[in-house]
Formats: sequence, C-alpha cells, structure tokens
Amino acid sequence: MKNRNQVFGWSYLCNLTICIFMFSSLALTADVHADGKVQGKCYVIGTGPAGPEHATVKAIETIKKADFIFCSDQMQDRFSDYLKGKTILGSPWRGKFKYSWRDRDKLSPEEKKLYVEERINFWDQTAARIREEVARGKTVAILDSGDPCVFGPSHRVIEGLKEDEFEIIPGLGCFQASMAALKKSSIPAYDTRFVMLTAPMFLFGRPQDDAILKDLSKYPITMAFYMALNHADTLINSLNKYYPKDLPVAVVYNAGFPEKEKVIMGNLDTILAKIKAEKENWLGMIFVGRCLEGQPQRGMVKFVSQ
Repeated sequence: MKNRNQVFGWSYLCNLTICIFMFSSLALTADVHADGKVQGKCYVIGTGPAGPEHATVKAIETIKKADFIFCSDQMQDRFSDYLKGKTILGSPWRGKFKYSWRDRDKLSPEEKKLYVEERINFWDQTAARIREEVARGKTVAILDSGDPCVFGPSHRVIEGLKEDEFEIIPGLGCFQASMAALKKSSIPAYDTRFVMLTAPMFLFGRPQDDAILKDLSKYPITMAFYMALNHADTLINSLNKYYPKDLPVAVVYNAGFPEKEKVIMGNLDTILAKIKAEKENWLGMIFVGRCLEGQPQRGMVKFVSQ
C-alpha cells in the first residue's frame, strides 16, 4: 500500500510539473489580461549584418515562432530558410511616398511638411496593423538588420505602440562588425576620451555645425560615421579644416558579408583618392581616429602611466 501511495505521489508531482512548464511556455509568448484575453507580442529583431550567421539564437527562435513577419525584400531573401510558410506583410518603413528622402533638401516648406506627414501616417497605419494582430494573440516580428537601436528604422513604427506590446531583441550592429573587420579597439585606444557614432546628415548642413566640429577637434576621439559613403567628400573636407592630415581613416564596405567585406585604409589626406573607384555607395562605414593605427590598447596603458 505504501509503495502504491509513493507511485501515486510521484505521478502527481510529474503531472503538476508538466502543467507548470506548459503554462510557463505559454506565458513566454503571450500575456493574459485580467479579462482572460490573450495578448500577443511584437518583436523587433536585430538580425545582425548579412544573414543568419550573425543573428543570435534568440533572434532565430523568435523568427520561428512568429505568425506574421515585416521585413524588406533583401531580408526575406537572406532569411528564406526561416520564413517558409510565414505570412510576410512587407516592409514596415518603406511606403509609396510622393517625396523621396534623397530630395528632401530641395523641397519647399509646404512640401517638407507633406514629406513628414505622409511618412508618419504610413508608420501609424503599420503600427495599427501590428496592434490589431497583437490584440488577437498573434506574434509579429519586424526584422531589422544590424542593431535596431542604432539608426534602426523600426523605431519609426514601434513608437506608435504601447511598451507592453513590443520587445526589442538586440543584434550585432555594423559598428561592431566593422571594428571586427578592422581588428582594432575603438576604446580604450591611446588617449581617446570617447567614441562618437553619428552620420553626416546630423553633423553638417546647419550654421552652427562648423563650430561644433571645431570644438570636437579639441578632444581625442574615435569617430564612426553611418550612411557616409554618399557624403565622403563633404565629410573628409570638413574634417581636414580642424584635424591633422595624417589622422588615420578607414572605410569598411559590406561589414559582415563574407564574400563582399572590404577595408580601405588611409588618412585625411589620402582616403578620398583611395576610395574614388569604389562603386558601393551605401553599405559602408567611415572611421576616423588614432585607434586605427598601431597598438591602441597597449598605447592606452602607456598613456595613463605617464
């Protein structure tokens, strides 16, 4: 009798454990409201550069469990093995707009107003679709290349959602992939004080920008420029006003793409001539700073010991 009770007890505990596990697994993918309705979730997934080889395990597993996918055509091709049978809802940030962002500087004040309005309306419509699916208990995934929190376009959409409706899964960014290609430490590096991540569009084009650049030149920093290939001439010529011509510069093309990754080294005096023949004008970053030469971390140790 005692053995039968022990067997029954173990069986009860095993069944209870299985139930708890199943309930916990459900809780990981959906929230239950007080009214008993199950709420889904939107996941912004940083997929890293290139393809799945740079995506985290969590990113891949989240893609697998998603009911609906927002992604670009390029992303759909790169992750095709994981998107089979998935409902693709298109790109969440690229709509059919009257005004191109490349022409925004040429627009009149009224056209610029419409330029902003049509984009916000499109992002709001996308956010509304996501909220609708989340309310139905569905899992929606937005595939965002690189690190979605550094120049990640997905924020244009998720800013229209409530915080409990979405989660961000971090990914390897092109900054990290580029530094890996360069095989250098961005910081610590000699006497470098900080690392600056920006793009030419945020540093140039306004009356006060030249003064800002002049102030920055007072400090030893590592500069990393996104979306800079189309503005390389303006960027390098502006830096030449306040920085020594021998300051190292590197251009990293297609960081993380095994077949296409390319690094060109130079300095403020030589880099424009070295990259003149390159056809790629989008997928690349420009780096400026002493971290690109010698042994930057060992140099930092020597510097702080002085």
